[in-house]
Amino acid sequence: MGEITNLIKEIATKNKVIETFAAKVIKINTEEKTLHDADDAYTVDVMRADGAIIKNVRLKADIQTKEEGIIIIPKKDSWVLASIIENVETRAFISQFSEIERIITRIKKGDKHYFEIETLPSQFNMLFKEKEGENSNGTTPTYKKRAQFEFDGTNEQPKLTTSFFDKDGKEISKTTQSGTLHQTVLSTINGSDSKARISCTLDTASAPTVTLQINDSDANEKQKIVIDESHTEIKVKDGYTAEVSKEKACFKKDQLTFQMEKKFKMEAEGKNLKTELENVLKALEKLTVTTPMGPSGIPINVADFTNAKMNLNQILE
Repeated sequence: MGEITNLIKEIATKNKVIETFAAKVIKINTEEKTLHDADDAYTVDVMRADGAIIKNVRLKADIQTKEEGIIIIPKKDSWVLASIIENVETRAFISQFSEIERIITRIKKGDKHYFEIETLPSQFNMLFKEKEGENSNGTTPTYKKRAQFEFDGTNEQPKLTTSFFDKDGKEISKTTQSGTLHQTVLSTINGSDSKARISCTLDTASAPTVTLQINDSDANEKQKIVIDESHTEIKVKDGYTAEVSKEKACFKKDQLTFQMEKKFKMEAEGKNLKTELENVLKALEKLTVTTPMGPSGIPINVADFTNAKMNLNQILE
């Protein structure tokens, strides 16, 4: 960085000559190993109008420092204005652009805090991170995310994502938004993994729907509520499921069902309450008992049992 600082001072104080010319970008030089995206570039090769090729023209003042500065990456085959100081090609830099592929802005505060913005025609990414340490070779820093803001307009439905991370860089909150979807997931840390504990989804893609789900510490579903225009459903893991709509209300657990519609319906273990009561009444209608004089006749109040069956049909199904 000192070399760049001295060069700037020389230009300002010693009237260094800067030659500027139009050139075409023929190659964008990306690094095989980078701290960031594989498309990161810090220099380009250009060709002057007279056919002369100048390699490794700088895109930023200090191409060794990856974590600070503004990098403007031109489109390949676009025209730029390249400047050379005192006819030294190693001091060449791009001073003006006609077409831009992406822009990266990186700001560093102290030795720990970093801020980065990356802009493309249909994408935007903003990241806050902290330096964590060095890799095993001690040459490449490692980082942990603290907060991230992303916009992706490459698909038919543009999407906006906001994420937050804990002190160890593990994601604990994520919100995704689009024109038809809004979803928030809150997570907790279980061991070394981040597990989704609460999720809330608003979705209008097919039909307006609200979904709220609560999970256990291993991200297994415990409770879930689904609400749409026609019904509400509440489900408790290993417990009851309740569904309420304009037409009916229903409660279920295993093989037990209690339903309220135009009539009541109750079932357990495959048995229907109405059917079983009707069977009892049918048996009572035919009831006879043994007497000293022989078997009795059918009950004289059979009509009462018949009326009871008619009443059951009005109450149960």
